[in-house]
Amino acid sequence: MQFMIIRKADAATEALLPPAPGLIEDMERFHRQFADEGKLGLALGLRPSAHAVRLKIGPDGTGITDGPFAETKELVAGFTIIEADSKEAAIALMRGWPAADADATGEVTLELRETGCPGGCTEVASSMAGNDDSAGRYVILLRSSADAECDAVPAQEKLDALDAFNEAEAGAGVLLAGDGLMSSTRGARVRLAGSGGKIDISVIDGPFAEAKELIAGFWMIRAKSLDAAIAWARRVPYPTGPDVEVEIREVLTMDELVGA
Repeated sequence: MQFMIIRKADAATEALLPPAPGLIEDMERFHRQFADEGKLGLALGLRPSAHAVRLKIGPDGTGITDGPFAETKELVAGFTIIEADSKEAAIALMRGWPAADADATGEVTLELRETGCPGGCTEVASSMAGNDDSAGRYVILLRSSADAECDAVPAQEKLDALDAFNEAEAGAGVLLAGDGLMSSTRGARVRLAGSGGKIDISVIDGPFAEAKELIAGFWMIRAKSLDAAIAWARRVPYPTGPDVEVEIREVLTMDELVGA
């Protein structure tokens, strides 16, 4: 099984504060355990929401809202995709998340979500693309809905259209990765609280109430600018709807992360 570990945003990530001492090395060790077993997919951070937009698409047209966004604790600061035998096994692995990550604010929230689309969709996977530190990569996060949180299955023709679009964009070298996320009913949140290496860990099983703030899928693309990424996001044949909202975020480079 494949899971996404979402590192939720906080005041430190939204301000792009330097990471805690030793955190970069600790995160590398955390990810290496999966990479050594061939179980690591994407592992990346996102620039703060001040550099992001939300795009709404519906029968009445489209609209764009510029960041930053107020609901900091529900934003995504980054995510890691791993393979695990079960949800319980993935939660056990999440307990090894670097304690230094909680030192900046005293608390870190991780959200675990099973990947995949209700009804089935073809994953676009590229671990190498996720770990390339070059600029010009954007992530389109599909916001969830009541139907998505019920694992409603879209019409097959919509899934087929999405698969065909993704295949063509991946073949053109634009789409680097993408997948859906199952409802938060199958997920969990792991909270790390404390500092100085003394961390208390608590686990809350889904579902989670704030459906519109959850993520139902993602695409990672190459784009020359945010405007180009917005134009690409307008072309996606989303299988959900008729109203769709996506959040468009730029991938954080290592230089930005360490404050170079």
